[in-house]
Amino acid sequence: MIHPQLSSFILLLAIAAMMAPAVTAVETGGYVVEPAYDIYTEYSDVYFTPRSNETVLLNEPEPAPIQINDLPPWVLILLGIIAVTPGVAFLGKYLSATNLPIIGGFRRVSRNNILDNSSRTMIYASVKENPGIQLSDLKRSTGFSYKNLSYHLNVLTSFHMITAEECKNTTRYFENSGTFSQEERVMLMHLSRPSDRKIIETVLHHPGISRREISSHIGISGPSVSWHMHFLLNDRIIDQRKEGAVTRHYLTGDMATVYENMAGRHGSSVHSV
Repeated sequence: MIHPQLSSFILLLAIAAMMAPAVTAVETGGYVVEPAYDIYTEYSDVYFTPRSNETVLLNEPEPAPIQINDLPPWVLILLGIIAVTPGVAFLGKYLSATNLPIIGGFRRVSRNNILDNSSRTMIYASVKENPGIQLSDLKRSTGFSYKNLSYHLNVLTSFHMITAEECKNTTRYFENSGTFSQEERVMLMHLSRPSDRKIIETVLHHPGISRREISSHIGISGPSVSWHMHFLLNDRIIDQRKEGAVTRHYLTGDMATVYENMAGRHGSSVHSV
């Protein structure tokens, strides 16, 4: 009887004997790797020379200095622009800081010459004569485009010649010379709207009037009265008081006085839409 370990050894020898021809076939049909230094002599010095201080490889050429007149024209132009830009900026800043005429007859706007422009003078006069005027009315009265109006209005506002106030998503303009107080400007903006004016005058002459009575008195719907009333309450022109189940409306004390002053002094100059 053969020992189990001996059987395993004999099996391994048999397997090795069967694989030997295959290994030999692979070796005879494989590749042989040899150094290439001597195959292409013309490239050997370039690609296979050891790196040293005496050798210069093709991908490391020594930089050659060039003269400024060797540069392309576009590079020369770019360098010229970079060189003169600081000087031009400084000159522009200097001229803008003075009141000297600049190229084309333009000059810096100042408080002293702000109304030398005829268009700006016309716009300012229109705002002065029609306190609370809005942009669309200025366009009709002056004939200028919205772009032109916006530019001159911004200039006048920046120099505090006029002031802009917001009312119901509309910007209105006033002369800013102390002619009108903040309360007077607010009152004028609402008086310039026919529905607001009717509500204010109705409440003034009928203190404690309800919303339904206002609607019946001026001839607009209840929801419309509520919409206008929202802004009048927000600007503290009208006050609401709950009396039982009914909400009563009164002109606030300050605004009643303001209205009387506006009616007496500037009633004819209130600009309606």
